Amino acid sequence: MEMSRLLTGIYRLCKWITHFAYINLLWVGFTLLGGIVLGVVPSTVAMFAMARQTAMGEEDLPVFKTFWRTYKTEFFRANGLGFIIASIGLIWYVDLQFFRQFEGTFYTMINYVMMMLGLVYFILLLYILPVYVHYDLKLFQYMTHALKIGFLRPATVVFMAVGTLCTYYFLIYLPGLIPLFGITLFVYFNMWVAYKSFESIADVRSNRNSSLA
Repeated sequence: MEMSRLLTGIYRLCKWITHFAYINLLWVGFTLLGGIVLGVVPSTVAMFAMARQTAMGEEDLPVFKTFWRTYKTEFFRANGLGFIIASIGLIWYVDLQFFRQFEGTFYTMINYVMMMLGLVYFILLLYILPVYVHYDLKLFQYMTHALKIGFLRPATVVFMAVGTLCTYYFLIYLPGLIPLFGITLFVYFNMWVAYKSFESIADVRSNRNSSLA
């Protein structure tokens, strides 16, 4: 019995290692297919879509077919969202560097405001793609929805940030794993935590509607 459990555990571990490595390879391949600049966001969206299905308990999906379908379907809209998010980040960075050149109380306050806006942008980055693959919204609604969930679940944001940081240092400590799991670990962890937030919010809404009925 114990040997059977051990073998089952080893099999599942090898299965997940193979799955993560394959997804990471697809991400690299489809990013290159889009010329890197136009391929990176659709590839990441496709990976998040795969991670969402896994978080929902759907583990036996045709990996390549699902990845390719998501990549192809979301190519233009995902790039549009990526362009908006990147533009916001660039504007924030340029403004931050601009205000740091000055001195005085007013400019110190502006710097603090810019740092707070940077925190908001960080929350947006954590949630935007999980929200994108989970909900069916208009393009700009994804950003407002991501921020709304982030502010409603501050503990989850901290957990996601700590988990991301731990994953980063784990891969830095074992850089040989980066080609296999460099992106996959970040995405699957982020999506799993975000999906738990979505479930929690859905349960709260369901209980509220039941109490009003």
